Amino acid sequence: MCVAIIGGIKGIENKYKTLLKKHGIKKYKIFNTMVPDFQKKIKNVDALILFTNTVSHKLSTVSSKICKKNNICIKRTHSSSLNKLDEKIKEIKLKLNNKHK
Repeated sequence: MCVAIIGGIKGIENKYKTLLKKHGIKKYKIFNTMVPDFQKKIKNVDALILFTNTVSHKLSTVSSKICKKNNICIKRTHSSSLNKLDEKIKEIKLKLNNKHK
C-alpha cells in the first residue's frame, strides 16, 4: 500500500514516517508544499491523508481533484498531530481491506 500525506508539520516528518512503518506501510510520499509534477507523483497512491490546517488552498483543491479522478481514498483532518494521523491510517486500512473483500 502506498499512502501520500499532504501538509503536516515539517519538524515531525520523521515521526510521521515511523508511524507509517509501524502500520506496515512501506511506500509513502510526504508533501508539505506544491512540487513540480505533483499530479504525476500522487496519481498512483492507494490513499491520501490531507492535513487541512497546514496546506494551501490550491494544494488541497488539486489533491481532491486528483483523488476524485483516480478513485483514490482520501481522508481529511484539520489537526496535523500524530494521533490524528494514526486515526486516519486505521480508517484507510479498514476501508481498503473492506474494498478488497
